[in-house]
Amino acid sequence: MKKGYSLVEILTVLAILTAMSIPLSRLLELTMFDIPKSCRLIESNTSILDALKYMKKDVNSAIGFPQSFGQYTTSDKCLLLKKQNGIVCYLAENGRISRIEVEKEERETAWQIPDGKIEWQVWQKNGAGYAVEIKKYIEFKRYNNTDKSMANAYVFFAGVYQEAVN
Repeated sequence: MKKGYSLVEILTVLAILTAMSIPLSRLLELTMFDIPKSCRLIESNTSILDALKYMKKDVNSAIGFPQSFGQYTTSDKCLLLKKQNGIVCYLAENGRISRIEVEKEERETAWQIPDGKIEWQVWQKNGAGYAVEIKKYIEFKRYNNTDKSMANAYVFFAGVYQEAVN
């Protein structure tokens, strides 16, 4: 008798491997692509939330929202705040949020948000800004579609913190 495997045994093993590979391919896709992507999206969201903490503090202590100052002009990607000790500018561009103290030699703080999007709009009454509405979300591609996740909107009022303390 010859040693080896019969054709039936080899075909049986191939059928079992094929049946097992289908669920295992989804597990492989999950561990190789979905989990790292989710971690990156959560990191972007955390960076935006950190930037929002600074923005809230700055807006609460702001005494106004100037339309322009130097090379900066307020838009949905540029927010100017007038504070007691100078002007603060927030810029949202190229996958990052920058906080610039304009009158203090351009001291800058930056947060990287590769998949994050943030927009703001100053609310005005009688031509003067009194609050800022901030919208943020994480944008990512899934199966050739662009999806949004972790979307929120915030409204911060200028000087409310100072009035509450006094």
